[in-house]
Amino acid sequence: MSTFSVIAGREMRLAFRNRSVLITGFIFAVWLPVMSAFGIAAGAGGDAAALAGGIAAITLPVGVFMGYIFCADAFLREKRDGTIETLLCTPVSLRRLWEGKAAGVAVPAYLMTLVSAAVTIAVVSTLTGAPVAAEPLLLLHLAVIVPVWVVASAGLIGAAQLALGMRENQILGFALIFGFIFLVAGLQQAVPGGSGISATAEAVLAAAGLALLALARFIAGKVTKERIVRTIP
Repeated sequence: MSTFSVIAGREMRLAFRNRSVLITGFIFAVWLPVMSAFGIAAGAGGDAAALAGGIAAITLPVGVFMGYIFCADAFLREKRDGTIETLLCTPVSLRRLWEGKAAGVAVPAYLMTLVSAAVTIAVVSTLTGAPVAAEPLLLLHLAVIVPVWVVASAGLIGAAQLALGMRENQILGFALIFGFIFLVAGLQQAVPGGSGISATAEAVLAAAGLALLALARFIAGKVTKERIVRTIP
């Protein structure tokens, strides 16, 4: 079994055992879609494509926020309890450690996002009777675009949490999550037809997500073990 698989598997097990994070994620995954579904249904009428665009627009920020919730527990937890020092003594590069942890927390975050999307689709379909779940671009959005952004948000926030101290992380964490959400909203509005769902909008979102993931990997590669040790409280 590879080092990456071991680290990712460990993070997934810890995430699924953390009831407080799971409950927080589940409440957010259900509450926000239900509140948004009524607006989506009222604004788009019975047009399935427009409804799919509204669902896609709300699902991506949910995925980014889920990445933040699970990522914060994975990276900051080990700084608070000091176990990060043990991991730093292992013969594993920081980049590989970051890759495994980011992938491990992205899995439960993505699954929780799918729960949120399913709730939104169910409520919107019930209110309008439109076959929203059959829209191919919405399925592509959920299967490709959302996981890329979940991994990117978890990876970028995780890299920052490794490099920065606890006080800086409290400030930067909120700045990054709101920055992600504003970026999503801006891209959706800037692309022609972006307020709905279109192949062009999906391509732009995919490219932006991959660029953010590359940036996160670059930042993680610049962090040193000495830097992390100096930021442990």
